[in-house]
Amino acid sequence: MWVYPVDHPVWVSLTVLSISAAYIQTVLLFAGTWELINEKKFHKPRLYLMLLSALILAAISSVVFLGDLTASDERFFVRVSLRAIITGIGFLATGVWIMVTTATFKGLGKKLLTVAFIVFGLEQINYFIVGLLPLLGIEYKFPYVAHLGLLDFFLQALIGMGMVIWLLENERRDLKKANADLDSFFYSTSHDLRSPIASILGLTYLAKHQSKDQETLEIFERIEGRIQKLDEVINDILNYSKNSKRTLNVTKLDFNVLLDDVIGSIKFAKGASSIRLDYEPDEKNQLNGDKDRLVTILNNLISNSVKYHDLSKQDPHIKISFHKSGGMVTITIADNGSGIDPKDHTKVFDMFYRASTDSQGSGLGLFIVKEAVKKLNGTISLESAPGVGSTFKVVIPEPEL
Repeated sequence: MWVYPVDHPVWVSLTVLSISAAYIQTVLLFAGTWELINEKKFHKPRLYLMLLSALILAAISSVVFLGDLTASDERFFVRVSLRAIITGIGFLATGVWIMVTTATFKGLGKKLLTVAFIVFGLEQINYFIVGLLPLLGIEYKFPYVAHLGLLDFFLQALIGMGMVIWLLENERRDLKKANADLDSFFYSTSHDLRSPIASILGLTYLAKHQSKDQETLEIFERIEGRIQKLDEVINDILNYSKNSKRTLNVTKLDFNVLLDDVIGSIKFAKGASSIRLDYEPDEKNQLNGDKDRLVTILNNLISNSVKYHDLSKQDPHIKISFHKSGGMVTITIADNGSGIDPKDHTKVFDMFYRASTDSQGSGLGLFIVKEAVKKLNGTISLESAPGVGSTFKVVIPEPEL
């Protein structure tokens, strides 16, 4: 097979490209690692200077000993061994730098990158030794040299994987912090709004009862209704924020008492007195669970059943059942209310989603229920049809005390 001689322009060009790629790879990996560690962009003028130096060094390495066709060992040393010692020291030093600088960061990406850089650096130093020994007149056979190319490929793939994983871990950490900051903002802002809203409601109540004019009275009632609506939205946001922040607090609970407390808080809601509650108390209905989250789930589901009931039906009712088996607790809340269209079943648990323009809530209730159930490591399902009613089934594992 015909091969270009070492001084042929094509061969020289390919040599320059090959060595340049190796040096550029080292520079870019160093710059990328610096950006990962310091979490900011590498200084561009400095990067361009390092790339230019790499290209110049590659060009010089490619033409040295070009006129001496017998100096094959010298050419190998300049083109391969010197490149290997430079890149080897660079990778080895960068691996140690990562290990020392990010000692508190325990991510998988950092570990992969550190190991790959150190091993790759040591391997490149081995290339340098292979090229140096013949110049020193030492003949030594390295039986593993033929496998170094495969090791190169594996280590470079590991470096790429490490960088990607590290970058994703950084993004996840930043996203988690941003979510925590956003939750804190929601909670703080919503909490601060409760006081002025309560004051406005109080003043509206006084003005409504002191007004003698029917038209003015109607205006105040509308204002009161809108403020109450805003208060419900803020209360939902607070409930969501509390659910996302609080850790599980498992205690022994009596479901009968829990349900009585929830019903007591909503029995004065509009239309509640016209709806029959179907529930059979049982002293066996005991469970281990997080009281606040279970109250949130029951309150939202039963409130929705009251709010969207069809009082024109002959027997408007809400049926609640409790069942415990095999370490799992199943709570079912079924009604014969207005029902939900099947096309909306997967969407009703989304934040701010409303199945119709007649929806009276904030669009957060079922989303909060879903998040609370998720915190309890449970599931929630829905069966519903327009005009027939809705059945929500919550299944949660019972933790041990």
